Amino acid sequence: MSPPYRNRYPQLLEQELEAARRAGVVPVEVPSSAFTALATTGVRMIFVVLNNGKLVAAPRERGAAHTSHAVLANGGPVLAAGEFTVEFRGSEIMVSALNDMSGHYQPGADGLAVAQDAFEAAGISVRPEATTSYDWRSS
Repeated sequence: MSPPYRNRYPQLLEQELEAARRAGVVPVEVPSSAFTALATTGVRMIFVVLNNGKLVAAPRERGAAHTSHAVLANGGPVLAAGEFTVEFRGSEIMVSALNDMSGHYQPGADGLAVAQDAFEAAGISVRPEATTSYDWRSS
């Protein structure tokens, strides 16, 4: 399957948006000062690449709340979705782990390549060994 990927659980969107709002989850554009501030906290993060190419991130969890990828895309289709972690080299942010784990969108290797390109375009390099694709067909 290749992008765009559609939200497999649109019936959950309203409740997921409300849970994110209550938890104080605010999706941020990458790059931005808000993203840099989020990255410095060391939290696990999720991302989506919207159909317009915008890269958006948020914490995977905030308190007991689990953030879904659909919240970042307001339920719409995406070009990529997954999880990532970063590390710092001085003031430079680098992606140290990047995957396509998203139950709502279930992207594949095509989406992972889009994600890597989006991070690179945002000025954030991705370690060559950092990417892992999840095999949705075997789950």
